[in-house]
Amino acid sequence: MPSLVLRTSTGRSIPSTQLWDKKDKEYMIDFINQPMGNMVGDEPSKVSPEQDELADMVRCVVKAADGRKAENIVAMRVSKVSTVTSFVIIVSGNSRPQNQAIAAAVKKDMEEEYDMLPGSTGVPEGDAQSGWIVLDYGSIMCHVMTPKSRLYYNVEGQWKDKEGEYMDLSDVLIPNSIMESSSSSTGTNTMEGLSKEEDPFWS
Repeated sequence: MPSLVLRTSTGRSIPSTQLWDKKDKEYMIDFINQPMGNMVGDEPSKVSPEQDELADMVRCVVKAADGRKAENIVAMRVSKVSTVTSFVIIVSGNSRPQNQAIAAAVKKDMEEEYDMLPGSTGVPEGDAQSGWIVLDYGSIMCHVMTPKSRLYYNVEGQWKDKEGEYMDLSDVLIPNSIMESSSSSTGTNTMEGLSKEEDPFWS
């Protein structure tokens, strides 16, 4: 898959496969925030996001993330306001091991079901240490973020402000189990039983 090139409001071109160090995260946010000008996305779809031709692929990503206990999973169709991607999926994980597991599950399921690998190299951008992992499948982009990174960069809010359309995921997401509720009430719901104090990645 060819690498996408993003152009910031300052005129800098950035290959999408090189976005995820701290400085380049700011360029990505700058790109989302810049005025649309003459940049036009696809013609508005006549079907809902749930019936979009990419919906099954979105569900594949969501199921994989949900299977690794990702939280606050949202999918938004942004094709009418972006030429970079058609769907943005944003999920949260509460520890480095969990975020790595979420990204690995998404990569595995997308490869098995659609024979697709992320980006031009087949490797997710960023890592669990950075707090933001991106799996770029061209028409679908999955962001695996810590709650702290998600709040700080507000990727979801920025696409929402540009009139991104939420996709209903109620038919895909599995309700939390009693076991999860129990572990959550004891304050040990980070991966591998790490407490908040032991895991500085907790937010």
